[in-house]
Amino acid sequence: MERREKFFEKISKNNIDGLFVSCISNIRYLTNFSGEEGYLLSTQNELLLIVDSRFIEQAKKETFTGVDVLEYSGKINDFIENLIKERHIHWLGIEKERISFNIYSNIENFGSIKLVPLSDFVETIRMVKDYDEIKNISSACKISSKSFNEALQFIKEGVTERDVVAELEYRFKKNGGEKPSFDTIVASGERGAFPHGVASDKKIEAHEPIVIDFGVFYMGYASDTTRTVCIGEPPEEFKNYYRAVQEAQNIGQYFAKAGLKASELDKKVREYLKEKGLSFGHGLGHGVGLEIHEPPYINANSTYTLEENMAITIEPGLYFPDRFGMRLEDTLIVKNDGTDQLIDLTHELIIA
Repeated sequence: MERREKFFEKISKNNIDGLFVSCISNIRYLTNFSGEEGYLLSTQNELLLIVDSRFIEQAKKETFTGVDVLEYSGKINDFIENLIKERHIHWLGIEKERISFNIYSNIENFGSIKLVPLSDFVETIRMVKDYDEIKNISSACKISSKSFNEALQFIKEGVTERDVVAELEYRFKKNGGEKPSFDTIVASGERGAFPHGVASDKKIEAHEPIVIDFGVFYMGYASDTTRTVCIGEPPEEFKNYYRAVQEAQNIGQYFAKAGLKASELDKKVREYLKEKGLSFGHGLGHGVGLEIHEPPYINANSTYTLEENMAITIEPGLYFPDRFGMRLEDTLIVKNDGTDQLIDLTHELIIA
């Protein structure tokens, strides 16, 4: 009920008659429907979930009380047009970064309707998590942490990066996860300098660092973690850089709390590394929830302010082309006086 109240209040404040929602994660948030395809048309006091025959029974069983489930056949655009006309919607909000061009161009031609492009309309409501959401994200983090610890024993010289991914993702399923929350990153040696170095057939060698970035969905909610592993001792130079990343992440976790601007948090971490002549190109972190990357985004240009019960990552890294890379990342819950850590893994460099 609280989600819907916030949603309807926001519709009213934006002076629109309704909103057409095509992002499936936003639809799940507002209706609890977990299917992979559907649409939502909202008025100022109605939620109309629109699905085809494949999902009608699932939708009826899953959706929150107060959500009207409608089945369409034929052309979806004709069905939507009739609903809009029946409810006398004139000013209709759309998710401008999410809607397909096909549906947009058709709705645009629905008689006297006026489209109002909106950014992150539902996503900004989703930023602050409720009790059940935090519980699910916490469970996802426990599954991913347990799975990682189990998969560590598999990491040996001569296995490929893809082998490690297969073992880790197998553990996700065995431990109760639904699926990986993104393409698992295993990047060893010089490939560790690729911040998003998705696993390859490269064989892992002794004494080279391995960046492992992983996450899992549980009840629709994601975890996100990165740890750096090495088979045997890495070069001393690498250890020195890694200690800098450790301290950078500690600084991020120390200062993160409700009321702090996300850009300021990003700045504090970068200033520490800058003093050492170091830097990284990607943002410091991002929100986590029904999507692996969602608001609030924590970077130099962010306009967000941290609020209590936001789920975020803090993930500084260092990358040295043709040599190696490293990153340290946790999923955290923002509190008024700091953060709650959801990842139960050491922050030390892991020697396998």
